[in-house]
Amino acid sequence: MGTIITYPREKFKNGQPSFADMKDEEDREILARVLLENVRNWIDSDEEVMGNMAGGSSAAPPPVLTEEECAAMAEAGAGTMGHTCIIDDIADLDLYRKYMYPPLRMPEKPQLMVSYWDMNHEPVNFIEGRIMVKALCPDGIESWLVINVPVPNFYTAVEGNCWGWPKYVCDEMTVAKEHSECVYEGMPSLTIDFAPGGLDDTTVQQLKENGTEMGNTVSFHIPTMSVGRNTLLRQGSGPSDVGKGLYYAEWEAGMCKVWGRPEDQWSGLLPENCEVPGVWQRAIRTGAHQGGSMRKVKPLITK
Repeated sequence: MGTIITYPREKFKNGQPSFADMKDEEDREILARVLLENVRNWIDSDEEVMGNMAGGSSAAPPPVLTEEECAAMAEAGAGTMGHTCIIDDIADLDLYRKYMYPPLRMPEKPQLMVSYWDMNHEPVNFIEGRIMVKALCPDGIESWLVINVPVPNFYTAVEGNCWGWPKYVCDEMTVAKEHSECVYEGMPSLTIDFAPGGLDDTTVQQLKENGTEMGNTVSFHIPTMSVGRNTLLRQGSGPSDVGKGLYYAEWEAGMCKVWGRPEDQWSGLLPENCEVPGVWQRAIRTGAHQGGSMRKVKPLITK
């Protein structure tokens, strides 16, 4: 006979772990299992909104930070940091259309968004790249469909692929203001080079209005149990969620040069020598806006 112990029983003496009491990488791995089960159970329920994937003690809303508290955290280096940019010049519209899985449809203006974030969390950090195409959802909202997601470990890759975020595990990931990159099988798979400044006021204002994808991404959860089809999910409430409840420790507009390895199909959407206006930012969640919910996207009902 044989025994494999993945996680020691002592880990569970106080109940399920959660984001609120996570101490190390092993706790985060166990939490991934909790998240997968919670979301799977929700998919099979009649509930349309899941307010908190983790549940447990982390379900309580965080305190709302004051301006002074945010400033002190910013001074100490806190905050999610990274790049984001939108590409309007789509090189291959036929390829773009292939991502419009039913019931998604082509948006009024096809766009590609590339974001790359260092969540800058303690005690367990996380870095994630997000390649997204804009899609018109059946509820009439245009959201960002996630099509390619580099991550640093296997448990977040499992989470994402179950929830429709097509993740792959990198050799190494680096987020820095001037140059960010993902390395896969010894070679770069995604790079972003950032040159600050050089933009007119109109372009800078447009970047501020664009915000990021956070609160308005969509994906398809894999079929499970009683649900015999993929379930279209939105991570957030849509465009109205974007940019809310954030304190900006850094926000700088400039030009982002984006490259994706040719082996990854999405890179065919990039124009040659792709360089577009984009942003480097570091932002702290103030707690004034409760994000993190997931919603089942339903068809728009008209009277």
